[in-house]
Amino acid sequence: MLRDDPTTTNKQLAKVLNVNRDTVALDRKIMVEALHKETQSETELLRADMLQKLESLHHELELHRRDGKLPVSVIHEGLLVTRSIIELLGVRKPVVETLEVKKSTVAFRTTVVRTQMVDGKAVVVSENKGLCGVTRSQLALKAGDDEGR
Repeated sequence: MLRDDPTTTNKQLAKVLNVNRDTVALDRKIMVEALHKETQSETELLRADMLQKLESLHHELELHRRDGKLPVSVIHEGLLVTRSIIELLGVRKPVVETLEVKKSTVAFRTTVVRTQMVDGKAVVVSENKGLCGVTRSQLALKAGDDEGR
């Protein structure tokens, strides 16, 4: 009857079915709640399945960790997976990484050597300019501990 005319009111249904309109309203409410619960459980199952797939991807990415460090490309993929988890669940999953800085310094002494004409002869003149150094920093992300926050 509702399929033929979805705009049918509870009063019209009650008259045709020879029941109280409150009974029709209660039946409709029960059917809508059952449909809502069924849809909600299907959504929860789908969400759990997708979360399991994302967590397995996260585990796959962790396999690329060498000496406690992840390559930048793997970190990028991990962020994409984490973003998908956030969008899926609507929550934030903490990412615990620490920045490790390795510095190496190369020191050297500079001397400027030039020739100068003195009394018609070429004389080598050197000037000591001092000690110079170059510092190279290498950055890497490594796993941090969750308790350090």
